[in-house]
Amino acid sequence: MEKALSGLLEKYNIRETRNLNLSQFGSSNGLSLFPGWSWINTNLEENQVPLLTWRLKRKFLELKKIVEDATIENVNMLRFSCMGARDEWDWNSLLYREMDLCEFIGNGEIISLQAVINEGQTGNVILRLNNDIICSVEISTRMPAGSDLTDRHEIIARRGVASDLVVDTMIPQNSIYCYTDNGENRYRDVDMELYGFDEEKIDHVRSAFQVLKQPGLVQQCKLQHQRLVNFTNAVFTSDKEQRKITFNN
Repeated sequence: MEKALSGLLEKYNIRETRNLNLSQFGSSNGLSLFPGWSWINTNLEENQVPLLTWRLKRKFLELKKIVEDATIENVNMLRFSCMGARDEWDWNSLLYREMDLCEFIGNGEIISLQAVINEGQTGNVILRLNNDIICSVEISTRMPAGSDLTDRHEIIARRGVASDLVVDTMIPQNSIYCYTDNGENRYRDVDMELYGFDEEKIDHVRSAFQVLKQPGLVQQCKLQHQRLVNFTNAVFTSDKEQRKITFNN
Protein backbone atom coordinates (compact mmCIF):
# COMPACT_ATOMS: atom_id res chain seq x y z
CA MET A 1 0.00 0.00 0.00
CA GLU A 2 2.94 2.34 0.66
CA LYS A 3 3.99 1.90 -2.97
CA ALA A 4 0.47 2.76 -4.16
CA LEU A 5 0.43 5.85 -1.93
CA SER A 6 3.83 6.97 -3.22
CA GLY A 7 2.54 6.54 -6.75
CA LEU A 8 -0.42 8.84 -6.06
CA LEU A 9 1.82 11.46 -4.44
CA GLU A 10 4.15 11.40 -7.44
CA LYS A 11 1.29 11.48 -9.93
CA TYR A 12 -0.26 14.57 -8.37
CA ASN A 13 3.08 16.25 -7.63
CA ILE A 14 2.79 16.23 -3.84
CA ARG A 15 6.20 16.26 -2.14
CA GLU A 16 6.64 14.36 1.11
CA THR A 17 10.12 13.89 2.60
CA ARG A 18 9.14 11.83 5.65
CA ASN A 19 9.05 8.05 5.69
CA LEU A 20 5.45 6.95 5.33
CA ASN A 21 4.08 3.86 7.04
CA LEU A 22 0.51 2.62 6.62
CA SER A 23 0.66 0.31 9.64
CA GLN A 24 -0.21 0.85 13.27
CA PHE A 25 3.42 0.90 14.35
CA GLY A 26 5.60 3.27 12.33
CA SER A 27 9.20 4.35 12.81
CA SER A 28 9.96 7.26 15.13
CA ASN A 29 11.41 9.33 12.30
CA GLY A 30 8.50 8.71 9.94
CA LEU A 31 4.74 9.14 9.84
CA SER A 32 2.32 6.35 10.72
CA LEU A 33 -1.07 6.69 9.00
CA PHE A 34 -3.64 4.16 10.17
CA PRO A 35 -7.39 4.01 11.00
CA GLY A 36 -7.97 5.69 14.35
CA TRP A 37 -9.74 2.79 16.04
CA SER A 38 -6.41 0.96 16.34
CA TRP A 39 -5.24 3.52 18.92
CA ILE A 40 -8.33 3.60 21.16
CA ASN A 41 -6.52 2.05 24.12
CA THR A 42 -3.12 3.70 23.64
CA ASN A 43 -1.70 7.19 23.97
CA LEU A 44 -1.36 8.76 20.55
CA GLU A 45 2.22 9.67 19.63
CA GLU A 46 3.22 12.75 17.66
CA ASN A 47 4.04 10.76 14.51
CA GLN A 48 0.76 8.80 14.52
CA VAL A 49 -2.14 10.15 12.46
CA PRO A 50 -5.53 8.52 13.17
CA LEU A 51 -7.32 8.29 9.84
CA LEU A 52 -11.10 8.37 9.45
CA THR A 53 -10.93 6.21 6.34
CA TRP A 54 -14.67 5.54 5.99
CA ARG A 55 -15.38 9.22 5.36
CA LEU A 56 -14.06 8.87 1.80
CA LYS A 57 -16.48 6.12 0.83
CA ARG A 58 -18.69 7.36 -2.00
CA LYS A 59 -21.89 6.10 -0.35
CA PHE A 60 -21.25 8.09 2.83
CA LEU A 61 -20.30 11.22 0.91
CA GLU A 62 -23.57 10.97 -1.01
CA LEU A 63 -25.62 10.51 2.18
CA LYS A 64 -23.92 13.53 3.73
CA LYS A 65 -24.67 15.59 0.63
CA ILE A 66 -28.33 14.54 0.76
CA VAL A 67 -28.57 15.91 4.30
CA GLU A 68 -26.62 19.12 3.64
CA ASP A 69 -28.55 19.92 0.45
CA ALA A 70 -31.90 19.20 2.17
CA THR A 71 -32.80 16.69 -0.54
CA ILE A 72 -34.81 15.09 2.23
CA GLU A 73 -36.29 17.61 4.65
CA ASN A 74 -36.09 17.82 8.45
CA VAL A 75 -33.97 14.77 9.27
CA ASN A 76 -34.96 13.35 12.65
CA MET A 77 -33.29 9.94 12.82
CA LEU A 78 -30.27 8.00 11.62
CA ARG A 79 -30.57 4.22 11.80
CA PHE A 80 -27.24 2.45 11.37
CA SER A 81 -26.19 -1.17 11.68
CA CYS A 82 -22.74 -2.70 11.31
CA MET A 83 -21.80 -6.38 11.61
CA GLY A 84 -18.34 -7.91 11.40
CA ALA A 85 -16.50 -11.14 12.16
CA ARG A 86 -14.82 -11.31 15.56
CA ASP A 87 -11.54 -12.50 14.03
CA GLU A 88 -11.20 -9.16 12.19
CA TRP A 89 -13.23 -6.64 14.19
CA ASP A 90 -14.06 -5.85 17.78
CA TRP A 91 -16.81 -3.76 19.32
CA ASN A 92 -14.50 -0.80 19.94
CA SER A 93 -13.46 -0.46 16.31
CA LEU A 94 -16.98 -0.75 14.87
CA LEU A 95 -18.37 1.59 17.51
CA TYR A 96 -15.66 4.17 16.79
CA ARG A 97 -16.46 4.01 13.07
CA GLU A 98 -20.24 4.26 13.38
CA MET A 99 -20.23 7.09 15.93
CA ASP A 100 -18.01 9.14 13.65
CA LEU A 101 -20.40 8.46 10.77
CA CYS A 102 -23.30 9.69 12.92
CA GLU A 103 -21.60 13.05 13.28
CA PHE A 104 -20.29 13.11 9.70
CA ILE A 105 -23.55 12.25 7.96
CA GLY A 106 -25.83 13.88 10.55
CA ASN A 107 -23.80 17.11 10.39
CA GLY A 108 -23.84 17.48 14.18
CA GLU A 109 -22.04 16.60 17.40
CA ILE A 110 -22.93 13.87 19.89
CA ILE A 111 -24.32 15.34 23.13
CA SER A 112 -25.71 12.22 24.84
CA LEU A 113 -25.80 8.44 24.58
CA GLN A 114 -27.19 5.35 26.23
CA ALA A 115 -26.07 1.80 25.47
CA VAL A 116 -27.01 -1.83 26.04
CA ILE A 117 -24.38 -4.46 25.22
CA ASN A 118 -24.70 -8.24 25.30
CA GLU A 119 -21.50 -10.11 26.19
CA GLY A 120 -19.38 -7.51 24.41
CA GLN A 121 -20.45 -8.83 21.01
CA THR A 122 -23.87 -7.37 20.18
CA GLY A 123 -25.69 -4.29 21.31
CA ASN A 124 -27.46 -1.04 20.59
CA VAL A 125 -26.45 2.55 21.26
CA ILE A 126 -28.87 5.49 21.15
CA LEU A 127 -27.22 8.85 20.54
CA ARG A 128 -28.49 12.41 20.27
CA LEU A 129 -26.78 15.07 18.14
CA ASN A 130 -26.80 18.76 18.98
CA ASN A 131 -29.18 19.36 16.05
CA ASP A 132 -31.78 17.07 17.73
CA ILE A 133 -31.21 14.13 15.38
CA ILE A 134 -31.55 10.78 17.15
CA CYS A 135 -29.16 8.00 16.07
CA SER A 136 -29.74 4.29 16.59
CA VAL A 137 -26.57 2.25 16.13
CA GLU A 138 -26.68 -1.56 16.14
CA ILE A 139 -23.36 -3.39 16.27
CA SER A 140 -22.44 -7.07 16.22
CA THR A 141 -19.24 -9.08 15.94
CA ARG A 142 -21.02 -12.43 15.64
CA MET A 143 -20.58 -12.84 11.89
CA PRO A 144 -18.83 -16.09 10.80
CA ALA A 145 -15.05 -16.00 10.47
CA GLY A 146 -13.95 -14.60 7.13
CA SER A 147 -17.19 -12.68 6.53
CA ASP A 148 -17.06 -9.27 4.88
CA LEU A 149 -18.09 -6.27 6.94
CA THR A 150 -21.86 -5.86 6.47
CA ASP A 151 -23.47 -2.50 7.18
CA ARG A 152 -26.52 -0.42 6.43
CA HIS A 153 -27.03 3.31 6.93
CA GLU A 154 -30.50 4.82 6.72
CA ILE A 155 -31.64 8.42 7.12
CA ILE A 156 -35.24 9.06 8.17
CA ALA A 157 -36.72 12.53 7.74
CA ARG A 158 -40.14 14.15 8.07
CA ARG A 159 -40.19 14.22 4.29
CA GLY A 160 -38.24 11.44 2.62
CA VAL A 161 -35.79 8.67 3.50
CA ALA A 162 -32.35 7.74 2.17
CA SER A 163 -30.18 4.64 2.46
CA ASP A 164 -26.85 3.35 1.21
CA LEU A 165 -28.58 0.11 0.17
CA VAL A 166 -31.41 -0.44 -2.30
CA VAL A 167 -34.84 -0.74 -0.66
CA ASP A 168 -35.43 -4.21 0.86
CA THR A 169 -31.77 -5.16 0.33
CA MET A 170 -30.19 -6.82 3.36
CA ILE A 171 -26.54 -7.01 2.30
CA PRO A 172 -24.35 -4.95 -0.08
CA GLN A 173 -24.27 -6.02 -3.72
CA ASN A 174 -21.09 -6.89 -5.63
CA SER A 175 -20.31 -5.92 -9.22
CA ILE A 176 -19.45 -9.40 -10.50
CA TYR A 177 -20.34 -12.89 -9.25
CA CYS A 178 -18.31 -15.78 -10.61
CA TYR A 179 -19.52 -19.34 -10.00
CA THR A 180 -16.92 -22.05 -10.57
CA ASP A 181 -16.24 -25.67 -9.66
CA ASN A 182 -14.24 -24.33 -6.70
CA GLY A 183 -17.04 -22.19 -5.33
CA GLU A 184 -18.22 -18.61 -5.62
CA ASN A 185 -16.01 -15.56 -6.15
CA ARG A 186 -17.15 -11.95 -5.88
CA TYR A 187 -15.55 -8.82 -7.25
CA ARG A 188 -16.17 -5.13 -6.63
CA ASP A 189 -13.58 -2.59 -7.84
CA VAL A 190 -14.31 0.98 -6.81
CA ASP A 191 -11.12 2.91 -7.68
CA MET A 192 -9.45 2.85 -11.09
CA GLU A 193 -6.15 4.19 -9.68
CA LEU A 194 -5.96 1.52 -6.97
CA TYR A 195 -7.08 -1.47 -8.98
CA GLY A 196 -6.68 -4.81 -7.22
CA PHE A 197 -6.95 -3.60 -3.61
CA ASP A 198 -10.00 -4.45 -1.49
CA GLU A 199 -12.26 -1.60 -0.34
CA GLU A 200 -10.76 -1.23 3.13
CA LYS A 201 -7.24 -0.86 1.70
CA ILE A 202 -8.46 1.59 -0.94
CA ASP A 203 -10.10 3.74 1.74
CA HIS A 204 -6.89 3.55 3.81
CA VAL A 205 -4.65 4.71 0.96
CA ARG A 206 -7.07 7.41 -0.17
CA SER A 207 -7.43 8.77 3.37
CA ALA A 208 -3.64 8.89 3.83
CA PHE A 209 -3.32 10.67 0.48
CA GLN A 210 -5.93 13.25 1.48
CA VAL A 211 -4.12 14.02 4.76
CA LEU A 212 -0.79 14.44 2.97
CA LYS A 213 -2.43 16.62 0.34
CA GLN A 214 -4.12 18.78 3.00
CA PRO A 215 -1.80 18.83 6.07
CA GLY A 216 -4.33 20.90 8.01
CA LEU A 217 -6.47 17.76 8.32
CA VAL A 218 -3.92 16.10 10.63
CA GLN A 219 -4.90 18.15 13.67
CA GLN A 220 -8.60 17.75 12.84
CA CYS A 221 -8.17 13.97 12.74
CA LYS A 222 -6.38 13.96 16.09
CA LEU A 223 -9.03 16.11 17.76
CA GLN A 224 -11.85 13.95 16.41
CA HIS A 225 -9.98 10.82 17.46
CA GLN A 226 -9.86 11.99 21.08
CA ARG A 227 -13.58 12.79 21.03
CA LEU A 228 -14.39 9.35 19.62
CA VAL A 229 -12.22 7.64 22.24
CA ASN A 230 -14.16 9.48 24.95
CA PHE A 231 -17.48 8.49 23.39
CA THR A 232 -16.37 4.86 23.08
CA ASN A 233 -15.38 4.70 26.75
CA ALA A 234 -18.67 6.35 27.70
CA VAL A 235 -20.64 3.65 25.85
CA PHE A 236 -19.22 0.93 28.09
CA THR A 237 -19.79 3.09 31.18
CA SER A 238 -23.41 3.61 30.12
CA ASP A 239 -23.95 -0.12 29.72
CA LYS A 240 -22.28 -0.97 33.03
CA GLU A 241 -24.09 1.68 35.06
CA GLN A 242 -27.34 1.44 33.07
CA ARG A 243 -27.69 5.16 32.59
CA LYS A 244 -27.68 7.94 30.03
CA ILE A 245 -24.46 9.93 29.66
CA THR A 246 -24.38 13.55 28.48
CA PHE A 247 -21.48 15.63 27.12
CA ASN A 248 -20.62 19.31 27.21
CA ASN A 249 -19.31 20.08 23.71
